[in-house]
This record gives sequence, C-alpha cells and structure tokens, in this order.
Amino acid sequence: MYIINQSFVGDECVFEFAMCLPCREQINEQLSEDSRVAMFDFMHDNADMEARIEKLSHNSETEAYIESCVTCDKHRSAAKSFTLGAMFTGDHLLKGPFPLLICDDCETQIAATISDETRKFWDTYIKDHFPGPPSEIDLPKKTKPLLI
Repeated sequence: MYIINQSFVGDECVFEFAMCLPCREQINEQLSEDSRVAMFDFMHDNADMEARIEKLSHNSETEAYIESCVTCDKHRSAAKSFTLGAMFTGDHLLKGPFPLLICDDCETQIAATISDETRKFWDTYIKDHFPGPPSEIDLPKKTKPLLI
C-alpha cells in the first residue's frame, strides 16, 4: 500500500510524490509530537470522516471525493491551490476516507500549527529528495506541500 499526494496551483500540478506506508510512518515519527497532535486535532475537529464514508460509500465516483475540501467543504474550483491525497494497493485506488482534497485556506491553517522543528525537517526532506520546480512555476507562498 502507498499514498500519492499532489499539490496544485490552479489546474497545474506543481508537486507530486508517492510513498509506501512504512516510509510514511518513518517520516511521521520524525515530526514533533506537538505537530502530530496539532494536525490530528485539526482533522478531528474539522473533518467528519465517518459521515464522509457513509455519504460517499465505496461505489461513489472518484470525482465526488475530491470536488471539495474534506475539512471546510470549499469547492475545488474556488481554491487557488489545494492538495490531493489518495491511497492505493497496487494499481487499485482505495476508497473510504481517501481520496481527499485539502484547500489552500485549510493548508494555511494546518501549516500555522506545525512546530519549527517539523517545518525544518519537512523543508530539509523536500530539499534533499526533490530537485525542485522549474523557476517559472509560482508556488504557494504560505505553505509547503503537505504530507497527508
């Protein structure tokens, strides 16, 4: 099993990665406890995953999962930027809480809750593992790509 995250500015994907679950767990362990708790609390307080699963069911079209933000319900077309997250086994998309979309406003709120330690770790991780976008791409200024 693995996750895929894609960060968009408008209609353009500006950052994308796939990561197996063991690697994701290793990275999660590097985040500060305060950041892990803050991110969990944000999702717990703002996203009703049980209602989402019940509403969408496993038979819903993928588009229904990613048409609006999982936490505030802002429509994708109203977001200047957003991140998509999905979980797969082999080439099969797993539906349930995933796939999901987090809008620019919620990304900013999440980014405001993470510790300097976590921010430094994530910035270093991205710098060390991704060569960077072409210079003509206008990345979001307030947030880094999220690990969902």
